[in-house]
Amino acid sequence: MFEIWIYLATFSISLLISLSFIAWPTLLMSREHMERDLAAPQATHTRPTPRVGGVGIVLALALGVFLYLGQLGSDLVIALAAGAVVFLVGLLEDIQRNVSPRTRLLAAFLSAALAIGVTGVVVPDLGLFPGSLAHLVVPAIAITLLWSAGTCHALNLIDGLNGLSALYSISAALGFFLIAGYTGDVDVQIVSGLLIAAVLGFFVLNWPMGRIFLGDAGAYGIGHILAWLGIVLVARNPSVTGVAVLLLLFWPVCDTLFSIIRRRLTKRATDQPDRLHFHHLAVRALPLLSRRNRRTQFDNSVATILLVPFFCVPMATGVLLWNHPIAAAVALATYIALFMGTYVASMKFFRSRRFRQPLRLVSPSLNRKIPERQISAFSGTYACDGANFDVQIYRDHSAVRWTLQASAAGTGILVLKGKFATDADAYGHFLQSEKLLKAA
Repeated sequence: MFEIWIYLATFSISLLISLSFIAWPTLLMSREHMERDLAAPQATHTRPTPRVGGVGIVLALALGVFLYLGQLGSDLVIALAAGAVVFLVGLLEDIQRNVSPRTRLLAAFLSAALAIGVTGVVVPDLGLFPGSLAHLVVPAIAITLLWSAGTCHALNLIDGLNGLSALYSISAALGFFLIAGYTGDVDVQIVSGLLIAAVLGFFVLNWPMGRIFLGDAGAYGIGHILAWLGIVLVARNPSVTGVAVLLLLFWPVCDTLFSIIRRRLTKRATDQPDRLHFHHLAVRALPLLSRRNRRTQFDNSVATILLVPFFCVPMATGVLLWNHPIAAAVALATYIALFMGTYVASMKFFRSRRFRQPLRLVSPSLNRKIPERQISAFSGTYACDGANFDVQIYRDHSAVRWTLQASAAGTGILVLKGKFATDADAYGHFLQSEKLLKAA
């Protein structure tokens, strides 16, 4: 049933493909795009890095599934194959950088709709109702679409630290493996095991040094796979409560929903990246908790390990309560409350220690809210040989020049200031001032 050599081959192929992209980073990506990634608001890395690690994972998994094809149910195989749509759209974004977040989300819904249309598989209910909702076609399809596309999008949003998405995916796949073992669903176990092996081949290169990233293709592709492992498991086995399976998907989905609420409340675009996800707060908290004025190159990877209990505890709860719907629902509500409470408390902690106020040493008039102020996408926190700098690039009106202000993170000491014709010029000046920043 479980052929060890197939799992070893899946791991090895994933590893070798990722190694190839590291050795020849321009195989699929341009160096210009990798350098632009350094300026992304959500970026935490400091060197150009290929973000196509998901290619190796998906190709290795596809080979493993092919070798096991005779033992897998057609519903599961077809549902996984439908993920090719969102995977390819994500890969196009990784390579060309011209696919909007809305288009990628639409592709996730299209993959889900394709899987539903071909297999006829939907989530019957969440285990909270006395009878199945499968006969109520519209609610069942709606739940399944949201479950699938939401998981894809959510996994992409938490892909912000070395090893975070990979460890989460491995843990979730292990959870599906265990629940499938309780129900005797062998082919779900087989695919879950193959996914673990494939992601491990990427993980050893992604953590701790971040030599390659998952990318949109990997995040959306793995998100679709995890979603449909859960959907097929619930659809096949009435004893498995959907709420318990949702506990396995709790962390990325909760972080996504909370980020949407947060951006709505602050009147920011919900489809634009920022550096306020829970994992961003974790990596920024390490220097404060250890009373350091600057981050180290390992804070990114250490933060991932610190977050493991946060997503593994809900998963373990889901595995233990796989056939207890009410208890699982209570646990899910509890974890959501804990997540939100912890996030709010963390933000208050940072503000009380002047965690990030890059403009606090300039004229008080600049600290007042200016309705027309434009903040450049190049603004953010950057690392430079172990030192971290809060960079603000903005202009108060479209007719004036862009202002650059860089201050040492943690101390707020202003180290660089100037005005430029474009925000790109301001960012370029910041990059060229490395010696001055190191001296600071």
